[in-house]
Amino acid sequence: MSTETILYILLSGILALAIALFQYWYKLKQTKTNYILLALRFLALFTLMLLLINPSIKKTIFEIEKPNLVVAIDQSKSIKYSKQVEIVQTLVDNLKNSSALNNKYNIQYYGFGKELYALDTLKYIENQTNISNPIQEFSKIYGENNPVLLITDGNQTFGNSIEFLKPKNPINSFIVGDTTSIEDIYISRLNVNKQTYINNRLPVEIFVNYAGKNTVSKKLKILHKGKTVHSETIKLSKNNNVLISSFYIKVTEKGTQYYTAIVENLDSEKNTANNSKSFSINVIEEKTKILLISDVVHPDLGMLKKSIETNKQREVTIKKPNKIKGKITDYQLVILYQPTSSFKSVLNEIKNNKQHFFIISGSQTDWDFLNKAQSYFKKDVLNQTESYVPKLNLQYESFVTEDIGFKSFSPLEDKFGDVSFNIPLNILLYQKIGAFETDKPMLATFEIDEIKAGILFGENSWRWRMQSFIETKNFEQFDNFISSLVLYLASNKSKNRLQVSVEPIYFSNEIVQFSAVYLDNNLSFDSRAKLWLTIKNNATNKLSKFPFALSNNSFVAEISNLNSGEYNYTITTENQNVSSSGVFKVEPFEVEQQFLNANDENLKLLANKTGGKVYYSKDSESVINNLIATEKFKSIQKSTLQKTPLINWKWLLAFVIILLSTEWFLRKYFGKI
Repeated sequence: MSTETILYILLSGILALAIALFQYWYKLKQTKTNYILLALRFLALFTLMLLLINPSIKKTIFEIEKPNLVVAIDQSKSIKYSKQVEIVQTLVDNLKNSSALNNKYNIQYYGFGKELYALDTLKYIENQTNISNPIQEFSKIYGENNPVLLITDGNQTFGNSIEFLKPKNPINSFIVGDTTSIEDIYISRLNVNKQTYINNRLPVEIFVNYAGKNTVSKKLKILHKGKTVHSETIKLSKNNNVLISSFYIKVTEKGTQYYTAIVENLDSEKNTANNSKSFSINVIEEKTKILLISDVVHPDLGMLKKSIETNKQREVTIKKPNKIKGKITDYQLVILYQPTSSFKSVLNEIKNNKQHFFIISGSQTDWDFLNKAQSYFKKDVLNQTESYVPKLNLQYESFVTEDIGFKSFSPLEDKFGDVSFNIPLNILLYQKIGAFETDKPMLATFEIDEIKAGILFGENSWRWRMQSFIETKNFEQFDNFISSLVLYLASNKSKNRLQVSVEPIYFSNEIVQFSAVYLDNNLSFDSRAKLWLTIKNNATNKLSKFPFALSNNSFVAEISNLNSGEYNYTITTENQNVSSSGVFKVEPFEVEQQFLNANDENLKLLANKTGGKVYYSKDSESVINNLIATEKFKSIQKSTLQKTPLINWKWLLAFVIILLSTEWFLRKYFGKI
């Protein structure tokens, strides 16, 4: 309390006493009653003045803060499938019943699957496991003095890889399940383009993995409607445990087609659920029209026409820029070969109609014109040419492609200069000059404002097709590469008033989600529409109807717990003759059922990195004993200085009222009023 406050209190006491003396002492006969009234008035006035001064009463409070022990328990179905429920329950009970552990720590219990949440009961109903989520969240919430105990089988199906995390907390892991390796063969990955044209040969890439010590020879098959469309024998061993199979399948039916890749089971294999993987292809029947514009005569033109038209559903028309008949919008893709100033009207029409295009440059390209005619990229050229060979970008994502021997292809020729892009770019081929690899694009694609576009820097790609024929004795690989590029660039989103988005394949543990956009007659989003979804199980003919809900600028419908099988769907608009229909498939698949073993590798790395430990099913007592015995985590004594203003003491006001009331009553009783 400050000196100034003390002085005010002393003055208040003197003033209160002076007033009381003046009222009940000065020039009055002294009686016992006056003494009592004087004391009451003094106390009442002094207390009121104290409340007006409002001094603060300081008090130091000491408290002991225990460290937190954060226990995160895997609630995924894999714990149940691997029959580890009892072990987990026993450990949790021991943690709760250990008085020494609870005296040392504040224990917080969480459950996790795909998301993290506070845990009340153990249920093991989660369809996915995200181990990285609790680690990242605890690092944000709790400090270094708070250890984490993960109870899990270590199998993650969702989220970031935990080996690259940098948590602040020490991470201890109690791993349930058998870590012994079991012989298994499985399909780990499957790459295929989602759409193609009818009668096209589509590339498929399958990754088959083997875990075991033997040498095995098994059949790999692709089934379509129960019939085998591809079959081959694969060999795997302990040292050669990954095989990449690449092949082509011919699609002869339009619409959404479902395929299943199957690798033959091992004799002693326990987990056969991962031996098959389904995929779908949307097969387009309508013909694609492509306009190839050039002001020069070059072998590349004939090569492009012949390569593209190997697919009978495509038609290539070659025109000079000043001799184009009809509308450019009649074509799904416009290829501009070595554009010059004579392409000005063509480029303006492409820009105005948001047309997909593909530019191929070369020694006769007018780059001064091209730099001004579009704003996507710019090349500062010199009056000389340069040759470079291609290098495939294995991380290219717009569509699936394979290495068709690019490193052996002849170099392309283009004007020398630096190129810069003003939009995000997806590079398919890099430039390689001699032995020097660059990060400059040779072939790249991009999407901007609903436009798909591509750019190839260099002429003489006709030599690539010839080189591919020399090495493979056919044009198939090269033509399929061009086919995939053209399919991507020429594909359009639906212009219908009702646009629907739904995945062709779902798993039985997933939520089937439909997203729809309904446009009015002016092609503007209409939020007033009422959409209905009707689905039909093709096996049982059971019909189910669901309403769509408005979500931002689209309508969404979600369905859970669908039985496996093929379904037809129809989306209708209430009071409007607008609808959309299609098919999807629900696979009988449980991702958590794929794991029969515990995975401790990444958790070991995490424990070493953070100063934690890894425990196994037999170590349940050691977990508790080590957590109790460790000196790393200690309770912290904290002191808090608490200031309480006197005005908060409400009883003082009541005391004043009692004093004044007593004084008034005594004066009334003795006739002084």
